[in-house]
Amino acid sequence: MVAGGLVGAILAYVFQAVGTRILGDVGFAPIAAIWTAFFIVASIFLVPLEQYVTRETSRGRSLRSDVEVIVVVAVLAVVAGAGYVWLTLESDIFGGNPVYIAVMALVVLGYAVLFSAKGVLAGNRRFADVGWVLVLEGVIRLAVGLLLLAVVVDATSFAWGMAAAPLAALAVRFWRHDRQAGDIEPVGATRFLGAFIAGSSASQLLLAGAPLGVSALGGSAALFSVIFVTFTLYRAPLTLIYSLQSRILPYLVSLGEEGDESGLRRVALRVLVPGAALTALGALVGWMIGPEVVELLFGREFSPARQVAMLAAGGVMAASTAQIGGQVLVARARTTALAGAWGVGLAVAIVVMLAVSGSPDVRVATGFAAGELVALLSVGFLITRS
Repeated sequence: MVAGGLVGAILAYVFQAVGTRILGDVGFAPIAAIWTAFFIVASIFLVPLEQYVTRETSRGRSLRSDVEVIVVVAVLAVVAGAGYVWLTLESDIFGGNPVYIAVMALVVLGYAVLFSAKGVLAGNRRFADVGWVLVLEGVIRLAVGLLLLAVVVDATSFAWGMAAAPLAALAVRFWRHDRQAGDIEPVGATRFLGAFIAGSSASQLLLAGAPLGVSALGGSAALFSVIFVTFTLYRAPLTLIYSLQSRILPYLVSLGEEGDESGLRRVALRVLVPGAALTALGALVGWMIGPEVVELLFGREFSPARQVAMLAAGGVMAASTAQIGGQVLVARARTTALAGAWGVGLAVAIVVMLAVSGSPDVRVATGFAAGELVALLSVGFLITRS
């Protein structure tokens, strides 16, 4: 599973690097916008869905017991993703091309199936199969994107690779591992997912909304692409955590079911202490070599300001620590408390972004780092208290 997550992450960045070098900073902007919007939509709706399926499956319940819940969440995600593209279709990024609406709708719908499949596999401890899904997802995306780009050098061609990637879920035939529906009491999908989605909305606007913030503050399409590739690259640890966090959740659920609060607190402290150190280290590394790494992978025109690199790298490490620590709250079904922590972080980020001066990229990066630190402190308080 770890190997699959690493390979999948590398293939995702290869996909982006190929796109930036072939399409350029302006031509790549539609891919950047779709990727950013999808990451937000997936993290708000589909990651909580995967966590819910993982948690309930690990307790012995069947996916078939929650088909209606999955359909509702999938529809909401499709509406949110396609709606964003529709609302911004006439912008310089999409140029009025309606094909992008269809691409986004298919991407979100396909990933609703893929995330549910990962939940079933992880809940049944089929972690090797989860790894294969992550590898195949990256292979299909890159192969289809390159094939269509060879026919027509255009962002719409490359975007279809993103829509084809979720077919990886079908390759492992995940439905074979779903259990028979039993009489185990459900956790309460509406309450659990409602609060989780609210919290994810706040956290993902923090994590993935930087390019959108730059655009809202008047940044150009080229600056939009620069911030997108920078934050996407630095978000690699967090993206890997999203892929692998289902490995730890079944263990935490078992601790919670047994009432082992001291065990959950020990896990929390083992996450928070190293995470705080890594946050400071990430900021230092971002200042020293952050712009150079982006330039090496994506080209000189995508290199960010050094201050932006520092704030983005440190903020991502804080977010990664908060994400892992938040699994303790998910295991306890305390998603309302988790939503509150991320909501406070988002509020701080918006206030800071509007209050500071400077270019749009620096203002967004400053707000992002401040919000992530506050979210980490809030999650840390919640998971260590009795």
